[in-house]
Amino acid sequence: MKIAVPKEIKNNENRVGLVPAGVRQLVQDGNEVFVQKSAGEGIGISDEEFVEAGAKICDTIEDTYAAGEMIIKVKEPQPEEVKLL
Repeated sequence: MKIAVPKEIKNNENRVGLVPAGVRQLVQDGNEVFVQKSAGEGIGISDEEFVEAGAKICDTIEDTYAAGEMIIKVKEPQPEEVKLL
């Protein structure tokens, strides 16, 4: 399965839907994981850490949503994200 993790855009939300350990496990289980650039910076996780865990980095939110068959978020989709589903 292709799993995408966009950067949260809700006001004052810095968390991310997956951390590198979760990415690593999903990749080991045969999934592809796509993480939006800078998705983890609000909680101190770099893009490099996601890449080391096996994720592919997407430059934009549009690219991230397009890459995934399943989207993992912390908060509900915001109005501008709904159209990307």
